[in-house]
Amino acid sequence: MFFTKKKSLRFLAIVFLCLAGMVIAKLAWNQANIRALRKYNARPPLNVVLQSSEQKKGYILEEFTFEGSPGERVPVMAAIPSNGGQPCPAIIFLYGIGMKIQFVDKVAEAVTQAGFALFVPEQFNRGKRRPKGLSPVEEVMTFRHRIMTTIHDPRRLIDVIEKRPDIDSRRIYLWGASFGAMAGCSVMAYDPRLKAGILTLCGGDFQKMARDTAIRKTLPRFSWIKLAAPVAASLLRPFDPILHIARIAPRPLLFQNLLNDEMIPRSSVEALYNRAGQPKQILWYNSPHNHPVKDAIKQAVLDGLAWLKALDRELVSSTRFTGVP
Repeated sequence: MFFTKKKSLRFLAIVFLCLAGMVIAKLAWNQANIRALRKYNARPPLNVVLQSSEQKKGYILEEFTFEGSPGERVPVMAAIPSNGGQPCPAIIFLYGIGMKIQFVDKVAEAVTQAGFALFVPEQFNRGKRRPKGLSPVEEVMTFRHRIMTTIHDPRRLIDVIEKRPDIDSRRIYLWGASFGAMAGCSVMAYDPRLKAGILTLCGGDFQKMARDTAIRKTLPRFSWIKLAAPVAASLLRPFDPILHIARIAPRPLLFQNLLNDEMIPRSSVEALYNRAGQPKQILWYNSPHNHPVKDAIKQAVLDGLAWLKALDRELVSSTRFTGVP
């Protein structure tokens, strides 16, 4: 039986109201999350607890915890150059979504030999911060909290680092990889204490990433992942680095990306790079994303450290840094 004109208009009005409600709810979600990621409260005590300190070849390996969100302990692994002397610059490293904090062991010697201290905070839902017995649905539901804490915890960690006599608090840098680089864009955007950043395997515009990723071509025609990806990209829109990266300038950025990245398409990389302000630089490496070539990793680490060393020397000698008129 066909709708009468009156019923049709009523049906269209209901559909319109539902769509309008969804749009308003989405806008409210976006604004609430953007406000939340910008918000920072430095007043709660840090409650730093040193758990271990071990002398290694050329550096001291420390493990300590501090309080991120109230009542939430954040484990940190740190490598501090042991040559003494003047306070040294520091790098906060935010690892990728599947990486572990033990990544410190692989790069500590190279980082400390370059003259930097390295601090790596454990992310929520990884290692000692991983809740036990989570179902797949609960894993998805906690992802927002992981993003938020990965943005907020480094700012609390800066508070910790600033109080250390062995670190020059004017020379703190950020280095993020993949998920850590995307979250790191927001950290840098809203915390000017970070003087420069390296974004390794980072892209922006999540909708473009969902549409253009090479993985999409390997999926069945009617795969649920193809349907879910744009929805997830829409829900994660407030955390899209493309919304925040322009705020980082004029602090320098180094992008390190892959020529054959199956996860992050070149269109997404270029969108983010073009949105970033000056000064900026991009380096490309020949490697896939999920199983990176060791030589490419090694070269990226060496390139990143060389870039930071040159930048740090420039910062130290600048009149703005020394306070010379």
